[in-house]
Amino acid sequence: MNSQVISVGDRVLLYLDSRRTWLVLLKDDVSSFHTHAGIVDLSKVVGRRYGDSVETTLNERIFLLRPSVLDFVMKSERRTQIVYPKDFAYISARSGIHSGSRVLECGTGSGALTTYFASLVAPDGIVRTFEAREDFFEIAAKNIEKAGVKSFVSMQRENLLEAKVDEGDYDLVMLDTGDPWTLLETASKALKGSGFVFSVCPTTNQLENVTFAMEGKFVDIESVEIMLRRMEARVGKTRPSTRMIGHTCCLASGRKVNGS
Repeated sequence: MNSQVISVGDRVLLYLDSRRTWLVLLKDDVSSFHTHAGIVDLSKVVGRRYGDSVETTLNERIFLLRPSVLDFVMKSERRTQIVYPKDFAYISARSGIHSGSRVLECGTGSGALTTYFASLVAPDGIVRTFEAREDFFEIAAKNIEKAGVKSFVSMQRENLLEAKVDEGDYDLVMLDTGDPWTLLETASKALKGSGFVFSVCPTTNQLENVTFAMEGKFVDIESVEIMLRRMEARVGKTRPSTRMIGHTCCLASGRKVNGS
């Protein structure tokens, strides 16, 4: 069980409000953290409990929260568009991955989805992820380590098409590449019977191509787009937010069948 007492070496989410949060690592040689809401004395954070608060030099109240996996994802370094939490939830619910599951991912990117999957399959499962670009690979490695899930991830800097993958070994194959249809044969071989393949498709052209290519090797083929709109909940004047994250991607998915 994780300790509620905050110690040197822990990461803490400093929470001012829903728009202003900071993820910090407590170190012996770092005594303060500067924000526009004032300076946080990090020496006063050590020894407190998650859920406590401290005041900045400008008398703003900052809450000390334990970072969730989504905090790590949304605060991760990235050079590419990430798959958003709204899509994470659907992928994990439909595929049913859990502790002990084995996931094969092509297109690590910044490691956002990798991090989320690793948090689900831990401590007995593994996410094996492939990324051909060195710059993306290095950024993803840092983000995965920062989130504390490195032990449940196997990273390979190579093209999945050129890699050796055990057949019938995976519960989920996740494809986040520009041409996912070229990897469906590999995905089918890697999956257990009834296992899921998911493809992230930013455009409808990609969605059409990959779903058409799934026919014959997969059933229960589905194409969805997940939309999320926040509500401004205030006494007497609750209304939908005027801003929202619109289109991020479409998701194509199917289940492997044998002997086709």
